Amino acid sequence: MHWLVRLRLAWRQIITVFPSRARLAARDALATALACFLAWALAVWLFGHEHPTFAIISAVVCLAPGVPSHLKQARNLVIGCTLGIVMGELMWQLPDTHPLVRMSIGMFFAILLGAVIGPAPVVPIQAGVSMALVLAMGPETAGSTRLIDVLLGSSVGLLFSQVLFTSNPFNDIGRATSDFLRQLGNGLNRMLRACEAQSSEEAEAALSQLSQAQGDLAALRAAVAEAQVSKRWSLRGRLNAGRLAIITQRYDRHAIRAYATALLLAESISRAMSHKTAPPPATIMKYCQWLSDNCMVLARQSTVIALMESDPQSSMGTLTQSTTEDHDELPPEWLVVEDNARQLEHALQALLGSRDA
Repeated sequence: MHWLVRLRLAWRQIITVFPSRARLAARDALATALACFLAWALAVWLFGHEHPTFAIISAVVCLAPGVPSHLKQARNLVIGCTLGIVMGELMWQLPDTHPLVRMSIGMFFAILLGAVIGPAPVVPIQAGVSMALVLAMGPETAGSTRLIDVLLGSSVGLLFSQVLFTSNPFNDIGRATSDFLRQLGNGLNRMLRACEAQSSEEAEAALSQLSQAQGDLAALRAAVAEAQVSKRWSLRGRLNAGRLAIITQRYDRHAIRAYATALLLAESISRAMSHKTAPPPATIMKYCQWLSDNCMVLARQSTVIALMESDPQSSMGTLTQSTTEDHDELPPEWLVVEDNARQLEHALQALLGSRDA
């Protein structure tokens, strides 16, 4: 039965995560295809390069889906390629008696300097690749020609990423937040079903599912980081810099808080369930179910991010019966559950920017 639980978790992840990833990558994929076409055409027209392969490669590296900052990617690409070309030109000055030794020496210093100059992996990688191409193809065909193609491809990539195909940071954060809240809601709901069935195996599976929200949290934080960069480097980001500052600060602080409190809540439910064989308190179950349902409802709201004071405010529903009525009658282990549930409610309110938070 354990492998059936794993299969269900894998299938649920496929149907929930993959479509959202495809939606997020579709814009970058289209921009990359158009940028490759333009970079090739410009290299042939302006410089007469017959096969400007490196212009296309540069555009792909700059606009690849999942890159937190296309601007930083382009900068690191140019730095790495320039460093590798210069190192390759220097290696040509050494005797070619032992070409493999010369290649190894050049590769060592290119990657070493690339790692020192730029901490991003793309810098030493491009430095090593460029140096190897200069030695393998010769400085006439792989030196300045490659550098020109790299500069052209990077420029076209920046044109598409910062001006023509700039993403809407509010939409990106909104989609990432919806996926994140949906994963939290599914995990909490599954934990509640395991609690009702008194199944420790199902509770472990629910904790595993809830832990997978870490991937959605990483995607949300990446969207926040990209929005922070767009405030300075994209046209749309500059026009919405004030609102972006408020949104990114709030989501950067409270997304981790919501994930941590949801995980603590699920773990406390699992522990409380293992201590007692009696059914869980109805008020606690109702409260936790209300939180799970609110996560799912909020995930479907188009106004999950409030842009201005006049915009519709995302809000959580009203709990008809407060758990404080039976607070004194709760066992100690379920008091911990109630406290964690309240912490999750406050975290969700803070994430949404609720005026009641």
